[in-house]
Amino acid sequence: MKSRGSARRIRVTFVFTHHIRWVPFELAATLIDKNQFEIDYVILGTSDPIIDFLKKNNIPVVSSSFDDYKNTPEVVKFVYDHLIKNQTDIVQAHWFAGSLVGMQAAYYANVPVRIFHREHPPLQYYNRHPTSKHQLIWDCATHLIAVTHRSKAGMVEDGIPEGKITVIPTGFDLAEFKTIDSLRVDKLREKYLDSDEYVHKRPIIGVVARYVKWKGVEFVIRAFKQVLDQYPDALLILAGTHIERSLVLEKIKAACKDDIVAPQYNDVLSIFDCLADLPDKSYIEIPFEDDLFSLFKLFDIFVHTPIDSIQETFGQVYVEAMLSKVPSVITLSGSALDHARHQDNAWIVTYQNSDQIAEGILALLSDHDLRERMIRNAFSCATENYDILTQIRAMEKFYVSALESCSSS
Repeated sequence: MKSRGSARRIRVTFVFTHHIRWVPFELAATLIDKNQFEIDYVILGTSDPIIDFLKKNNIPVVSSSFDDYKNTPEVVKFVYDHLIKNQTDIVQAHWFAGSLVGMQAAYYANVPVRIFHREHPPLQYYNRHPTSKHQLIWDCATHLIAVTHRSKAGMVEDGIPEGKITVIPTGFDLAEFKTIDSLRVDKLREKYLDSDEYVHKRPIIGVVARYVKWKGVEFVIRAFKQVLDQYPDALLILAGTHIERSLVLEKIKAACKDDIVAPQYNDVLSIFDCLADLPDKSYIEIPFEDDLFSLFKLFDIFVHTPIDSIQETFGQVYVEAMLSKVPSVITLSGSALDHARHQDNAWIVTYQNSDQIAEGILALLSDHDLRERMIRNAFSCATENYDILTQIRAMEKFYVSALESCSSS
């Protein structure tokens, strides 16, 4: 392998593509130890919001247009040239496209440490791309990162050697939750709820999930119908749905039968059918909300119940609710498998069970002491296990160890 001068910092290049603001990348860029590591970014796509953030913080970044895999060889060459010029020691790639390009480029450039940070479920549930392309990523990578132990097990099920996989959970900026003030919460209350005092006292059940079948939203809706029998003024908030009702029917009509998202349209229609069984003013749909952390503060109970243990790779909302001090009714999936304990820091129910979801909601609404104990324990668990600083320090240690193991081999 190529030698690295002992005096210079370890050079780490992040490669990814994603056209939303992705806070963990921003935090890594600003919080990583600059005395030990020299970082830069390669973005596939020229309109990613993080590009402006990186430039504003004087962090090196280059970008390349990426035409839906049609120009993959050209983009691999672009990244390869960058890595050679940069004399990169470690490449860490995220998301499928970024990993497909980044791992190939790093392999051809003979970068010693090539890390694929996988954040999708086993291929049985993630069939958007040919298995051969996934295999190419794994073969080019020297190391893989899983965000939960269940995610690691899924990677092994896919055929990835266990010895190549390290578990490092996603981290959260704890300060983001500490700085939420009543003005921000009141602003959302005025935005989404009626202004009279009666509405402010309604029990509010919150869900933050896209309208896809495996998120289990239908089971929450059916459970909420039971909750209304005892709390007829309760309100269900369905946030982060990513669905504008006024547009969805047109999209469904326009979708081809073989369109990759067509099955998800069926999921949406099924959820709409469930909502039709609820009184009109008993629920609110919020497709997008920028201040999601403040929105959690409106909830009396948070519910997240994926239909199995596999398809939710991490489930950031589990931790966001814990840090927001909102008691949760959940199924065990993603990160919850690593931290959740029944009636200690969460109310755990079995998969696809509306009756148990309703039971959990009603128990938490009626038992103040249980609710407060779960809030305390959940917050303590989240701050101990999911602090972004803990994640970054673990990542730094992993970088050094991986580079040393490559140097000695």
